[in-house]
Amino acid sequence: MFDCMRGLAIIVAIFLIGTWLHDHGVPIPGGVLGLLLFYGAMLTGTIKVQWVDRGAGLLLRHMVLLFVPLTVGLMDLGPVLSRQALAIVASLVASFLAVLLTTGLLARWLLRPAVPEPAATTEAVQ
Repeated sequence: MFDCMRGLAIIVAIFLIGTWLHDHGVPIPGGVLGLLLFYGAMLTGTIKVQWVDRGAGLLLRHMVLLFVPLTVGLMDLGPVLSRQALAIVASLVASFLAVLLTTGLLARWLLRPAVPEPAATTEAVQ
């Protein structure tokens, strides 16, 4: 039980640090800053995987419950969403196509076959 609470405390503390940094002028959302700090701390070994494994597992097992407030909020905004449905659908389609095109072109560029080096001419040995 202590491992789970320690992991949750570490995860929440890093999230709060990221939010605090955002509130004090860093132009990146607090959640993203928290993830970057968490990644850096794990990369440097400041935070060990064993410390946060059980707490993260608990959050992942109950992730569906974390979407309930979002769903209720969307239901509350039903009239606004229905008035703006065309604009929302158009922006979703445009952003989907932009991401798809960018990902495809980047993958093609990164995975292009290496240009073979010309074969060295060998002179006949006498």
